[in-house]
Amino acid sequence: MIPTGEPVSSRELAAFVAAYESGTVQGAADALSLTQSAVTKRLQALERRLGGAVFDRGRMGVTPTRLGLTIYPPAKQALEQLQSVALAAGSVNAGGQRELLLSASLTVGEFLLPDWLSTFCREHPEVHPQLEVVNSAGVLGAVREARATVGFIESGDAPADMDALVVARDELVVVVAAHHPWAGRRSLNASALRRETYLTRERDSGTRAVATAALAERGIELESAFEVASTESLKRMIYQGGFSILSSLAIAREQRAGVLVGLPIRDLVISRDLCAVRRRPQRGEQQVGRTAATLFWEWLQARPSARSAAKHYILDSQ
Repeated sequence: MIPTGEPVSSRELAAFVAAYESGTVQGAADALSLTQSAVTKRLQALERRLGGAVFDRGRMGVTPTRLGLTIYPPAKQALEQLQSVALAAGSVNAGGQRELLLSASLTVGEFLLPDWLSTFCREHPEVHPQLEVVNSAGVLGAVREARATVGFIESGDAPADMDALVVARDELVVVVAAHHPWAGRRSLNASALRRETYLTRERDSGTRAVATAALAERGIELESAFEVASTESLKRMIYQGGFSILSSLAIAREQRAGVLVGLPIRDLVISRDLCAVRRRPQRGEQQVGRTAATLFWEWLQARPSARSAAKHYILDSQ
């Protein structure tokens, strides 16, 4: 039991979340610019404070225990709240003109935004992006609460109080390990999914919501055997058996390495729009000058792939 008045250290939580998401202590050390021994000490301090192991250690890395799985969501949220303090202060100190506060869903934040921001910052070196990666529900909350000026969600269904811009299109595929019996197939029938263990993201995940809705149209409802808030952890679980439905972007690296296989569903194409969103100005509200967020939004609109995605979006809607 954690003593009253002694909250868990943010350093310990950062080490835990980094190890959880990378799957190794060394990966956490690289992410935090620490030595492996420093990360190990922080994890040990966290386990002493919580009274139990948060990871099982093995030759291939670390696997979260039941305690680790339980504390990951609030630990991730706590770190994001701490980060929002710095983001808010940075926005005020810079007058909101140079700070670009972004919140992105996992697929966009991990697999698309790094390259986009690298290109954007070469063109606008005066802008300083700060990014948080959460699920789609968390993105919408950050934009509404002004903790982010631009957000990215995994669905075209943006709320009425926000402007939306389609920035990319994505396809969801069935994902299995390379040694799974399905791995040698070219595609699957949707009905076959009922006969295998289903592993999935948490309930607020945009990826899960899109897959669930598409399957429901075929009268298929899958019961999840395991839920996790981290795509990287989910991919590690797939190695042990079962399947998930994930973005083709999320498994590109593992497919090239030959450890995971993505299979289209023969009688059901699950595609989605990846959208940028921003809070729509209220009546009478005026914006002073061109902020970093305005520059970035205009840059997104001008991208050829964004224009192509928007064109397909309009045609599909007709």
